[in-house]
Amino acid sequence: MVSEREVLGLVNSKTYRQMRTEELAQRLSVKDAEMSDFLALLEELERRGRLVRVKKQHWVNPDRAGLVAGRLQCNSRGFGFVLPLAEGEQDVYVAEEDMRDAMHGDLVVVEVHRKKPRRSGRRGRKALGPSGWVIKVIEHRNRHVIGTFAPGRKFGRVVPGNPRLFRDIYVAREDWMGAVAGDQVLVELTAWPSLHRNPEGEITEVVGKAGAPGTDVQLVILEFGLPRQFPQEVLRAAEGLPDTPPAEEVAGRRDLREYPTITVDPEDAKDYDDALSFYRDAATGRRVVMVHISDMSFSVPPQGVLDAEARKRGTSVYLANAVVPMLPPEQSRDELSLVEGKDRLAKTVIMQFDDAAEMGDYTICHSVVSVDRRMTYTEVQEVLEGSEAEAPATAAAAEKLPEDLLQLLVDLDALAGQLRRRRQEIGSVDLDVPEYRVSIDVSGQVVGVSQIVRDRSHGLVEEFMLSANRAVAHFMRKNKLPALYRIHEPPQKEDLAEFADFIRVVLEREVDPLDRKQLQDLLAEVTGTHLAEAVNMQLLRAMQRAVYSPNLKPHFALHFDRYCHFTSPVRRYPDLVVHQILDRFLKEKHGAGRLRAEWRDGLPGIAGHCNEMQERADEAEREIVKIKLLRYLQDHRDEVFEGVVTGVQEYGLFVRLQDYSVEGLVKVQDIRDDFYRFDERKKALVGTRKGREFRLGQTLKVTISEIDMARRQLDLRLHG
Repeated sequence: MVSEREVLGLVNSKTYRQMRTEELAQRLSVKDAEMSDFLALLEELERRGRLVRVKKQHWVNPDRAGLVAGRLQCNSRGFGFVLPLAEGEQDVYVAEEDMRDAMHGDLVVVEVHRKKPRRSGRRGRKALGPSGWVIKVIEHRNRHVIGTFAPGRKFGRVVPGNPRLFRDIYVAREDWMGAVAGDQVLVELTAWPSLHRNPEGEITEVVGKAGAPGTDVQLVILEFGLPRQFPQEVLRAAEGLPDTPPAEEVAGRRDLREYPTITVDPEDAKDYDDALSFYRDAATGRRVVMVHISDMSFSVPPQGVLDAEARKRGTSVYLANAVVPMLPPEQSRDELSLVEGKDRLAKTVIMQFDDAAEMGDYTICHSVVSVDRRMTYTEVQEVLEGSEAEAPATAAAAEKLPEDLLQLLVDLDALAGQLRRRRQEIGSVDLDVPEYRVSIDVSGQVVGVSQIVRDRSHGLVEEFMLSANRAVAHFMRKNKLPALYRIHEPPQKEDLAEFADFIRVVLEREVDPLDRKQLQDLLAEVTGTHLAEAVNMQLLRAMQRAVYSPNLKPHFALHFDRYCHFTSPVRRYPDLVVHQILDRFLKEKHGAGRLRAEWRDGLPGIAGHCNEMQERADEAEREIVKIKLLRYLQDHRDEVFEGVVTGVQEYGLFVRLQDYSVEGLVKVQDIRDDFYRFDERKKALVGTRKGREFRLGQTLKVTISEIDMARRQLDLRLHG
């Protein structure tokens, strides 16, 4: 079978002209029996943006044709950006009239026109960057849409729950399936939109009433196309996993069960894929940390039923108090996890650190381990504080722990602090974007909202996971193995300029976003202030997304030359892939050249798919938190909230509520004390008579004006 490299070698050659599938096949000597596989390869290359099939079925090099393939990301106000599949390319702006039949999330091809001026809808941004129009939809993502039903005389409407799907879907009366006003429904699209026509569809399921127990989670699962159940063959394969490691497998591994070992996870953890051990080498005096990771690839080898399902899902998705796991949940919590008191197979990264916390030698081995204690972040924090306390009440938490485990935590904490300081010295930029825990009772109602505090216990685990991931990435590169790296491209110039403008307005100071020391000082300056969340969020918006790639590139934010994901194979497929490759090299003794040949064609597609699944998971997780927060705020309409202005436009102010990860709009027409105009230079609304200004970073007291749950929008009004 012809390889991906051969296809791209021909298409990217200087002499290539547009060819049909049959012509390409003839040039590449593809046999008749291989044609279906060859066409599948071409379509996969199109899905990854390396080829594009244009009218008359000709395959073209997209760069030469002025085309860009990518995901269309729409704004609720009707425009969108195509996020290119190829690394390093700029987003392409697409106006509503240029979308044709594309919708948010679709995989599209755009023809780029760089001369046509356009205004970006991104807050405060001037006319920058390329724009274009959609010439082809490669893949429609929204064949099924979840939303709120509104009946009419001749037809009904489904208002999509996702505001990025900004057009209502028309449904003929005979396709209502008994839905009534306010029902949450699943609609299957039968006609895509055009410039002058809304999409059309048929209701296939009435999910339930808004706010009913479990409905919100089901809505998000349906909205983002998350899998609702596991196929029977996958469940049968998972049920067949042994609870106890086979004796012959244990015998061939390094036995690390003698070392005190702990897991540290949230109280509501759904799996336990990493554990930690520590000792001091008697000969060298060096501190030795062992990061044990569940040996998922032993139970989930390549090409099996479980592997296929894990690849399809790409990642576990955590939805408030629920989870859509990558693999069946019962086995994810038990046979595939490092469970307290049970022997488990692992891959262990053994790292030596000197007194200055510089990593020296490291070893990666197949091991057998046994966890002595499962601990939560809260418990670890209490122990660390208790170990330093003089008051008996505070010290009690530490005294409850066996001496060897107490010393383990104290030693790990001390080393983690040194590692964190070393990262800061080399220029790692740690964004402190608040995360919120939404507490939900048995009826599905929100009973409380609290910010997740990232304390020393979180830092302890994070530093050693970072160190283990770096060691594995170094090992893969040193041995010339194929791998999926975690890369983070530098921010684009216009995004950096926008962030610098934001800081100039908010803090009245200059900052060079590419100067890591300046960024670190800036983030330290706003820590604990009302501006902390706004500044961190704005910097996050300026950053590009970190992605998986078979091509090694540095990680900008962490400032690591080599980095990969290895430490969470129970919930992330890229980690599992790295484990599978290591098995072939360490255990089965396959050579690096053979492994590169085996994985060369598959890794780019796996990387692209996992990036899409990770983005989908991130959006779904943010959406369920937003829904639950808005439901919580519905019962707090009479309260006065503190907020920070995070965006200013001619039509109003975007205000992020402090203590809640939710943003609302104060409409300019609702500010009644003056007539306000938008000042582009100041990024402010300025009163024409009294001169009152509303600026970025300003704190305001606001109350709730309206919560539109159908569109998940929050409108605010000024208080006082």
